[in-house]
Amino acid sequence: MLTLPELHPQWQPLDFPTLVGAGAAFVNLDSQNSILDPGGVLGHEEIWRGARETGGSLYNILRLAATCRRVGIGLIWLRYDRFIGEREPGTLMDQAQFRAWNGQYRGDQARKRWEADLVEEVKATMGSRELTLVYPAWSIFIGTPLLRWLEQMGSRTLILSGYHTDWCVETAARNARDFGYMPIVVGDACGSTDSLHTASLAQINDCYAPVISTDFCIDAILRAGNSDATGVSTR
Repeated sequence: MLTLPELHPQWQPLDFPTLVGAGAAFVNLDSQNSILDPGGVLGHEEIWRGARETGGSLYNILRLAATCRRVGIGLIWLRYDRFIGEREPGTLMDQAQFRAWNGQYRGDQARKRWEADLVEEVKATMGSRELTLVYPAWSIFIGTPLLRWLEQMGSRTLILSGYHTDWCVETAARNARDFGYMPIVVGDACGSTDSLHTASLAQINDCYAPVISTDFCIDAILRAGNSDATGVSTR
């Protein structure tokens, strides 16, 4: 298992049970077939290896989601569909990247939908009120109604997990801060190639958001659920 960075001193004064209590939202990125199935278009990255094992990223995502359901925190599952051309490329840069990424891809529309679909382990546990949104850009906030949903949910803290740590998760943490939200990244419930995962968690922790473990986050959520309005434990 990869070691998480030590919580940066700037985040240590934070009251995490208060942050993940009322008004928090679970926001997961890209727990989908393209990444977590060996046959997915990004299967060659081998992020799927160990993800389902005890302590693995998907294992921790499912634990975290179950805890959020238990205490009534809203869950939002984001899915990324730019890998295989959700939209026609516009600029010269988009066109060059589109050709590089999709030149060898031979999937039809049915395969394309499968690539961007959530893995079965997630779908099997989802509740009827949980949201799933597809985003076609680099940021989960672009091309989606995510901001509107967060406003309706009354959420200010975003409990972030998912894939890729160095790409969409880090972008989500940066953008969330710019929009006035308070992101918390659950580092061992994220995944990417090892070196990029480690470097990105350090960057996030130093600059944009606290990086914590699944166990720490679950404990904070449960402590919040056992506290009254004054923040004092009632049990």
